[in-house]
Amino acid sequence: MLSARYYDGKTATAHEVDILLDGAHLFLRGSDFNVRWPLADIDISERLGNTPRRLSYANQGHCEITDHAALDELLHNSGIRHSWLDHMHHSLMWAGLAAVLIVITLLASYRYLLPWGAEVIAMRTPATVLAKMGSSTLEAMDSVMLQPSELAAARQQQLIAAYAKLKSPDAAPPDYRIIFRSSPRMGANAFALPDGSIVLLDELVAATEDDNEIMAVLAHERGHIERRHALRMVLQSSAVGLVVAWYAGDVSTLLSSVPAALLEAQYSRGMETEADQYAVSTLHLNGLSPCLLASMLNKLEAAHLPPQLEKSAAKDTDTNSALDYLSSHPATTERANLICPQH
Repeated sequence: MLSARYYDGKTATAHEVDILLDGAHLFLRGSDFNVRWPLADIDISERLGNTPRRLSYANQGHCEITDHAALDELLHNSGIRHSWLDHMHHSLMWAGLAAVLIVITLLASYRYLLPWGAEVIAMRTPATVLAKMGSSTLEAMDSVMLQPSELAAARQQQLIAAYAKLKSPDAAPPDYRIIFRSSPRMGANAFALPDGSIVLLDELVAATEDDNEIMAVLAHERGHIERRHALRMVLQSSAVGLVVAWYAGDVSTLLSSVPAALLEAQYSRGMETEADQYAVSTLHLNGLSPCLLASMLNKLEAAHLPPQLEKSAAKDTDTNSALDYLSSHPATTERANLICPQH
């Protein structure tokens, strides 16, 4: 016998009752009433900590029991065994396994699901949104670190014309515009905006006398554009932004995140490899050697290497290894060897 509170389902009044096992029935005995429930038809809630357990029968109300030990004994005597789910709820082994599975699921989601979702959304983002991202990004960068280009207009037109002649692996004409800027702070560099524009800095043009090397860099940046790496990078860096963009179509938070993301210029290894492969395909298609890109990568690394490390890096390969390890980009030597094996 055990004590319980009985609610008849008709009123909110709780009745104190004693529950007894009577063969194949449970007998509820109150001060002025008796109720008999078939044991086989009673719904018994699972045990959850110290929460009162509930016994319910059809439309005849329910009982709430706080004495879990007495109820377990009664159920045991009746021949009713705990369900497999109840055993799992109270098993340390299953609790530990569940914790491990949760961690694995979170890591797998971060490693695979988030990049996949970012790519799906980025590839479906309308051109109007990309245009807003591009203009707002350029405006923000012009205000903090970019300066007007000092290249002569004729030189700019020469590079634009050379880029326009490049055949594209995806059969689309290279109609993306080149924006010329200067930035002593950024040094020799070029980067792609989400709207398809490529910002080419004077410092990069000055780093080489071979325009084909510049075309190789522009082809690499075109690869970032085609795969929408800038937008994917922003989406991957903010799971909240990813959810908002997917469900609500609100890109305001993403618009504000793009400039900061591009300033960091930290594409993932996979994105850099995709852009390198696109550039190699472009160069092959136009009868140019992929080694042009490898050569330019080495020049850009040399241009960005701090002066105090330049001499030691030439003597100590460990210095380059450390720099490569700390960078999110693939190692320059590794990339150059993949692009141009004989390099």
